[in-house]
Amino acid sequence: MDIFRESKAYRIVAGDAAQGRLSHAYLLLCPDTANLGAFLRELAAVVVTDGLAGAEAARAARLVAEDRYPDCRFFPAAGEKCGVAEVKAMLEECYIRPVENRRKVFVLSAVHEMLAAAQNKLLKVLEEPPENVVFLLGSASEYAVLSTVRSRTKRLDLHSFPERDIEAYLKEKYPSRPDVKELAALSGGLPGRADELAAGGALAGECDRLAQLMLTLSPAAIPAEARRAQGREEAARMLSLLRLVCRDLLMLRLGREDLLLSGADGQVLARAARRYTEAALVRALGRIGQCERELRANSVVPQSIEALLHGILEDQ
Repeated sequence: MDIFRESKAYRIVAGDAAQGRLSHAYLLLCPDTANLGAFLRELAAVVVTDGLAGAEAARAARLVAEDRYPDCRFFPAAGEKCGVAEVKAMLEECYIRPVENRRKVFVLSAVHEMLAAAQNKLLKVLEEPPENVVFLLGSASEYAVLSTVRSRTKRLDLHSFPERDIEAYLKEKYPSRPDVKELAALSGGLPGRADELAAGGALAGECDRLAQLMLTLSPAAIPAEARRAQGREEAARMLSLLRLVCRDLLMLRLGREDLLLSGADGQVLARAARRYTEAALVRALGRIGQCERELRANSVVPQSIEALLHGILEDQ
């Protein structure tokens, strides 16, 4: 993805390769789970093509993209999770000589879903890595990765992309859409979330629920809503959609029905908009942004969501 090739994370690995000092393991931390695997695949292409040129490099990059390069393996398989057995199988492959490259590359795209036992199994090889092997790990959350695993990798942070880059990404992918600037502003700097917003209908059901929540928000409803967001990924998605709904409510208060984006039920949105003043909705959007920053700083998810909703209720 072109947008990823402009990121600092990509430039770090490309720079390490160019200078002949690739690390034995990298950990890409990025909340964009929709594209985390694609980003890691881009890094894998950098590692695999290190030392190659011309047609040979192009061929290797193409085979990595097609998951057909013999010295680059991706774990887990599509639709599966990476458990102890999968990690064990991967570790056994680590000690087999490369087929055509000078090194082997192993990509684990969802370390945040791995249980501690599987991560501890991985830790053993990270502590004593085989020669000519590079591990590319990806996680949506730093805190889902054991500290011992984190300490034995080179960390690559990619929390978000600049809004202008998301806007350019959307313009290229959806050239006929007139609202890419608004979508980019609501994406939280994540291409995957921008794509979800552009899809619209895929989010309508959840936005319907959040519009109903804003209509009927009460102290009694807050604890159950906070418990819905069990992890940081779920909380981040919920906050992104709540921002979208609150933004639509504000547009309705300002008489700009033509700028609605959430796809939520129009009647519910209209009724909810009458409950809040423009100032209250502006404060709600600010509170959502603050809650997102707190979660990135490792705040406890349910308490942060509860505090946010109580604040919105108090401001109305």
